[in-house]
Amino acid sequence: MGEVTIRLNRFGLERGRMWQAVLAAVAIALPLAVWLGLERALGDSVQTIGDGDTLYLQSSPVAAASLEYELPGKGWTSPGVHFADQRQNFTRDHLTASVEVDSGVDSLERLLERRASQIVGQPGYAYNNLRAYTDTATGLTGFRADVIGIDTAGSITVVGNDKGAAAILVLLAPGADPNAATVDPAPFIATFKLEGE
Repeated sequence: MGEVTIRLNRFGLERGRMWQAVLAAVAIALPLAVWLGLERALGDSVQTIGDGDTLYLQSSPVAAASLEYELPGKGWTSPGVHFADQRQNFTRDHLTASVEVDSGVDSLERLLERRASQIVGQPGYAYNNLRAYTDTATGLTGFRADVIGIDTAGSITVVGNDKGAAAILVLLAPGADPNAATVDPAPFIATFKLEGE
């Protein structure tokens, strides 16, 4: 058998292999540095919504409808870096709220069923008790349905302005009563200003 001699440099690496070690170190450190830099640049990923803050949504991909609204009460938060133009999600304690705007809607009932199918696509969820809904404060009309989960209750409400613009509100909270005040859409929809077509 022959003997092989490996000569090491002062860093403990085989001579002539320093460039490979440097390349490996850069390949590991560069993504980490970029990730930490982005995290610091973007700041906190949760945004606190102030009491009385006015929020805005715009339909996408066609910006034909817009929604201006406020969240009732205090203590709402939202994933700040994930704010979208068409849909926004919020939480307060254990209540979650999702607000969305859409344009070119021919049937509010069909839109509710399409949006509810995304919820019931998750295991353990169902919706029922579809009924007409009218908000007396804004004059917006549409449909509401109850959402039932294993340990969750909620509501899904779709209202429109009779020109093709529609707003969708989904409220979910722990519990068994979809008619509980916690998931009542009225305090939310009372602040809706829906425009467009």
